Amino acid sequence: MLGPWFVVGGYALAFVLMWIAGRAERRSPVASAVCYSLSGIAISEASLYWLSAGTGSDVPQLLWYAFPLVVTVLVMWRGWHQRNWVKRLDSVDEPAFGFLPHRGVAVALDHPDPSPRRATVEFTHNGHRLLGMEYSTRPPRENEVFAAAGQVAEEIDSVNSVVELRIPHVPALTISPRTGAFEPEHFTPLEDARITRNAFGWLRPDTTFGSFEVDPEFDRRYSVSTSDPEFAHAVLTGEVRELIMTDLWFRVHQVAFHGDALWTTDTGGLTEDRMFGNSRRLAVLAAAVPAPVWETWAADRDFHTAATRSDTSYDGWSGKRGGFIRTPVNRRREAADRQPVTSTSLTVRSLIALGLIALGAGPVGNSVAAITGLAPQVHLAVDNISAGGTRHCVSTTGGLSCSADRPSVRGTYTDDGGIHQVSADWSGELPRRGDVVEVMVGPLWGHPGYQIGSRTYAVLDFLICLLYPLVGLYLAKRTYLPRPPRRARRMRERLTSSV
Repeated sequence: MLGPWFVVGGYALAFVLMWIAGRAERRSPVASAVCYSLSGIAISEASLYWLSAGTGSDVPQLLWYAFPLVVTVLVMWRGWHQRNWVKRLDSVDEPAFGFLPHRGVAVALDHPDPSPRRATVEFTHNGHRLLGMEYSTRPPRENEVFAAAGQVAEEIDSVNSVVELRIPHVPALTISPRTGAFEPEHFTPLEDARITRNAFGWLRPDTTFGSFEVDPEFDRRYSVSTSDPEFAHAVLTGEVRELIMTDLWFRVHQVAFHGDALWTTDTGGLTEDRMFGNSRRLAVLAAAVPAPVWETWAADRDFHTAATRSDTSYDGWSGKRGGFIRTPVNRRREAADRQPVTSTSLTVRSLIALGLIALGAGPVGNSVAAITGLAPQVHLAVDNISAGGTRHCVSTTGGLSCSADRPSVRGTYTDDGGIHQVSADWSGELPRRGDVVEVMVGPLWGHPGYQIGSRTYAVLDFLICLLYPLVGLYLAKRTYLPRPPRRARRMRERLTSSV
């Protein structure tokens, strides 16, 4: 009876720890890191207990132990896929503009000791010069005993990517989202966790700069630092601030202007979706910056015209790279201020949704047929009865997992010339062995039996099993037909009413 609560409690504990970690980020980075680690442990243990206790089998444990192997295969596939899409571009291996990563700092191209890059791609797209690099926050592991295992761990924990867009030479300006910015109006621990996660690999401009205040509403959501306050004031016009506050991409991504590059970073490897998705947002931001900024600080009169003429719509920028399914899905998600989905993410979400719908469709159909009286009625020859209440326990990694039987009868009936066996949960006085009773048999696969005259268990099965297809349909709708988040809708209404 307590098994499900262990699972729910584990995920709830992880959720609370994640929220505490976000709140503690400013006051104590050490406490925040500890809470994030404990949150990960709680999620892992709750998942392992669910898989093992939920099935009473050793197979989930074997799958759990195979996790490093699965990760290794995915790493190899991702490397092959990355080389494949990079080859399709007219790219170069060495950057001609921008900055290189070095211990969390964006350093010049001629830096004597930049961090090793795992991948580099530079090409021209829609009138912009783009640069993407994949790098690690960990030092090289060539001389370590467990170098191979370390590389797998690195793939999970310390690989980052930076996407840069070439701009005229300007002073330094960074715009960073704040954690807890929407509390107490909105509770956003998952969003805050992503902000913090991205911050671990964030490349800071290699220059001296101080904080800059814009207005109370913007400062509540973002922190701004700059080496030139006048430049920051000229860039962050009302139009630019509105773009940043209404586009949820900026809510979880830090952005930096410095030298001849405008860039952002992400936790995780450099993928085709990340390269084109992040560069498109950078191009949109560059086009929103007023023309006098480029003319005054960079003496460039042509960049603003080129930036505004660039097609930054989803179709114009990404084309049909997502295929005939993912392209229209991401088009709708972009219109709804939702993050585009990768091919892996779309596949996993679709499989989960279909699995949940398939898991609940049969039981729901059978229980509905029994409730409405449409299920076929048969004469059941009772050959076994159970008074219920018997406890069945299995040993799992989390201890004993026990459940109690319902009162039931079991027997055989004849249909279409064949003899079939079925069991039915029973309410009231149980029949005796050898008695013949009428029961309803579900018409769909599984063909469970239901007692005639009592719909208690049919209604209970319907309510329990209905949860699976509802969750599957909800996930499918959130993926394929999303609505703008409530926070985004309210912000749009507020901005519209203030105009």
